[in-house]
Amino acid sequence: MQSRVQIQPDVSTPNKRRLNDSAGSGGLPTPKQQRSGNKQFQDNEIILDATGDNQQVDSTSKYIKQHKIPFDQVKRAVSSNLPCFLISFHPINEDQKVPSAFKAADQVFEYLKQQNVQINRFSFVGWAGAKLKLGVNGKEDYINLVSTEKWPTSIMNIPITIEKPKFIPDCFALVIRYIPRGMDFEFVKEEISRSIASVVNLKRIQYSYNRKTDDYRFHVKDLQEYNRALNMRRISIGNVIVPITQFLEGNKLTYCTRCWRLGHIRNKCSAPTARCRICLQEITDIQRHNCSQQPRCAQCDGNHHSLSSQCESIKAYKMQLKEEVDNALARGVIHRSEPNKQVPIFDSDDFPSLSNFNRNKVAAWGSKQVPTHQPTTECTEIAGVLTALNKQLLIMTETNT
Repeated sequence: MQSRVQIQPDVSTPNKRRLNDSAGSGGLPTPKQQRSGNKQFQDNEIILDATGDNQQVDSTSKYIKQHKIPFDQVKRAVSSNLPCFLISFHPINEDQKVPSAFKAADQVFEYLKQQNVQINRFSFVGWAGAKLKLGVNGKEDYINLVSTEKWPTSIMNIPITIEKPKFIPDCFALVIRYIPRGMDFEFVKEEISRSIASVVNLKRIQYSYNRKTDDYRFHVKDLQEYNRALNMRRISIGNVIVPITQFLEGNKLTYCTRCWRLGHIRNKCSAPTARCRICLQEITDIQRHNCSQQPRCAQCDGNHHSLSSQCESIKAYKMQLKEEVDNALARGVIHRSEPNKQVPIFDSDDFPSLSNFNRNKVAAWGSKQVPTHQPTTECTEIAGVLTALNKQLLIMTETNT
């Protein structure tokens, strides 16, 4: 699957072009699709389009005026929740009852703690159908849970299976900038991997206007390497030092993964059956479904994917969403959030109190220091010599004047 990010500029300045200004972007990876001219996108490219056509704005203005985006969708657009972990229960007999969500989450946390998997308590506990849904806020907690294989195999003697997130969230994405256009993609990939070993999903960003340099976006699976690269703020590609910046997540679209329409999520979908993401055919049996591979849009019934950046309905929704998000941020009604950094927890033994605290303390200039020990004979003699020298210097100074 290809990754695509579309950037929408402010309506008042449609021709303004900015690098990685994802404030108007859906921030969602969309499948492969064709643009005008039947030119297929490359798998290692991200397309950043700028809508500067006034005719397009006029064609979508009617849609914008007729659709008011609910406030819950505006809040979801700026949220940065990390993907959740799912737990499926498999009772052996009818006498085994699935425990409550909170009790099961506590048992999972205690088990991980016994296995030396250090995390804070789960920040989200709930049900997604018959599956238990667990979430965390901290990046370090998330990485620890993804990387470990020490999850429990049962809860209250009921066998369970763990489903980890299948993608890396954009809060672990970085952008490397100003790569000379003559450099080969594989060479750039190898050079980045030499400095950051856990790089995945490297994509060249293709802007809608001509540039003399290229930008690349990639994810970093190791949190320490991510923080290290972000703090260094630069990297060497060949003999060129180029900057590294954090990837700016765009406004998240609210859409359904059951019917693929905008405006609601899967658990609130009223469609009787699920539909194929590509051809929109109803799926009654996923094993027997044979996709035609002909894209069809759930928004406008066009021959493109339902979340395509070429769909006029998607463009209109993004423009309206950006406007309402900007207004809500300006009024202080909502705030952009990002996953919290885990605060280290220290024990009292980690930093023991110091004994003889004043032993090596140096007095400030102009202040008198109380001696902590009796002066020795050698110190007394030195002090006497220094006093005599001071008196002699004072006499010489008065004579010269």
